[in-house]
This record gives sequence, structure tokens and C-alpha cells, in this order.
Amino acid sequence: MLPMKRTLVNLFFTMSALAQVRDGKFQNRDAWVLDSPKLRVTMMQSGGHIAELVLKGPDEVNPLWIQTVPTMDADKYDATKDSERYGGGPAARLMSGLLGHNVCFPYWGNPSEAEARAGMTFHGETGITRWRRSTAGANELAAGAVLPQSMTRFSRKMQVKGQVLAVESVAENLSAWDRPVGWCEHVTLGAPFLEKAVTLIDSALGRGRAEKETAFYDDSMRTVRNADKPYGFVKNFAVAAGRQYGFFTAVHPGKRLLVGYLFPRSEFRWLNVWEANNPDMLTRGMEFSNTPTHGTMQAMVSAPFVFGEPAYDWLEAKSKLTKHFYAFVAQVPVGFKGVADVRIQGKKLVIAERESKRTVELEWGF
Repeated sequence: MLPMKRTLVNLFFTMSALAQVRDGKFQNRDAWVLDSPKLRVTMMQSGGHIAELVLKGPDEVNPLWIQTVPTMDADKYDATKDSERYGGGPAARLMSGLLGHNVCFPYWGNPSEAEARAGMTFHGETGITRWRRSTAGANELAAGAVLPQSMTRFSRKMQVKGQVLAVESVAENLSAWDRPVGWCEHVTLGAPFLEKAVTLIDSALGRGRAEKETAFYDDSMRTVRNADKPYGFVKNFAVAAGRQYGFFTAVHPGKRLLVGYLFPRSEFRWLNVWEANNPDMLTRGMEFSNTPTHGTMQAMVSAPFVFGEPAYDWLEAKSKLTKHFYAFVAQVPVGFKGVADVRIQGKKLVIAERESKRTVELEWGF
């Protein structure tokens, strides 16, 4: 092959391996799609929710939860017409558009009574506001939203390399007032990937709490159990001390599919685990967060430390707060028993299996 032709061929293969951003639709709603040869990541323009995180192939499965009720753009929500359809109360506006992985900012949980009367919904403004795409490289999805009630700007940059999605997020205080902020990456897994007594969910966690009782993440919590009666729970865990990165993974052995998230412990010290198991809703939430306090801003600031760990961040006037996380999807060997650890090793993301020496290794180019 002539040198010039070889150069052109190499350039073609390099470009074809990069992700491309395009406009798309999900549930007949406007979305952006970050498309690479191996992954498809779909982000909603209203709310900024990550609706899809899909490993491409003949039998594609989206591990993220998608409501059975058709959703709508929350910035078009009308309480007089739409409230009852989405459950009513202060959660209805968020629920009208909620999909997959949403970000909760500047608090995680319910608004106060006064905030609810003023029209605020659960989990702050990020999930109910129209996001706008900003200028970025051709292979990078950059978008954000100005949050008018809290006078903040929230933005993200997303890149895909191989089977790994890298996300950098920035929260900017537009006001002249310092403030506490809660920040929770609300990842929710759903069917058909989430299957009772089958899907294996692992993490490296320390001490936790269930309401006012101490809790630990043990083997009883690795699966959604088969239950005679509907149930639900929320439990909060500190990421295991001494780790540079926290993680969680979920594996469906029958589908040989794994999804996971990796996040710096210094930025997200908590993993909040919740579950809804009833005829209308089967979900497992694995939410990495800067706070274990699900509730009002007043509740959050009343407990600045939990188990000796900081329980929220401080965002100074006219300043920025930056956080990062990585998501990945992979096929696993037959009989895979779940994950003992996830670590960065040179240019590889190494996923170590429980009870064996087998590993799954992904390209790490960040």
C-alpha cells in the first residue's frame, strides 16, 4: 500500500472509532445521542436524564429503568392537566419526565412544604429544566441548564472511548451568596436487565444506615428478592475508606451483561441504595452522592457529618464545583459470579470477578 493511501485508511479507522453526536428521539421526546461503534448513550434534552446506556449488538438491552407510563418533557408539564397521571404532589413534575439516570441538584429528596407550595419538585431543578447543547468537539456531548430558582448553572461534558463513558459536570453559583448543595447521581436500574433473584449488584461500601439503624451491604442485598408482599427501602452507605474510587456494578448472568459506574471517593463519598418491588414498579437505585440525607435542605445542613464523613458540599459565591464519573458496559463470561473490585490499571479498566481470578478488561483512555 502506498504511504498516502495507508495514511488515509488509518485516518478513516481512527475517525470511525470515535463517538459522534446527533439529535435523536426517545419516547417521542427530543434527545441527543452519543454514538460510538460499541456504545449508545442517549441524553434527554428536557431534564438531562441519561435514558440509555447500551452495549451495541444483536441483543441490545438497556440496563436503566424506563417508566411503564409514557413520559413527557417536564418543562411542558401542566399541573392542572398532568398531575394525577404522574402521581400527584410535589414529585409529579419530576416523574412526568424521569428516565434512567438523572442528576439531583441542589438537593436530593423532597422539597420543604414552603418550597412545594412555591412549585418546587423533588430532587431540585436539574430534572425539570430544558437543557441546551453548547459548543464542543465533534466527538463530545456538552450540554447544560441555568436553574433560575436556585441561581445556579449546571453543565456536563460526555465522552465515549471504547466501552467507557466519561462525564465531567460543573455546578456554578451565579449568585453572590455562599450555599450548601446536595448532589446525587440518581442511577436507577430496571427490567428486563433487573430481574428478581438473578441480577447481581456489587459495591465496596463501609458503614451504612437504614433509617436510624446501622446497616451493611451484604449478600442479602446483592439481588432483588422474590417477595410475597410489595416493599421498598432507602439505605445510605459510606464508600469504603481508603479507596481512591468508589464503584458499583450490576450483572445479569443469563444475558452475560454487566453495567457499572466508577467515581472518585473525594467527590462522591456516599452510595444511597433504594429499591421498589411491587407489581407496578421493579427498580434498584444505586445513587452515588455527596450526601446521605434524603430530604429538605434544612435536614441536610442539620447533619454536616455522618459517620465522620462530610454530608454535603459548600458552593461559594460566584464559584464552581466540578465532579466526575465513569460508566461502562461489557459482556462477561458464562457463569460470571459478580464483581469483587473495579480498578484502573495502566490503560485498562480491570473488573475482577468474585470467587475467582478471572477479569474483564476494558480500554481506559482517559
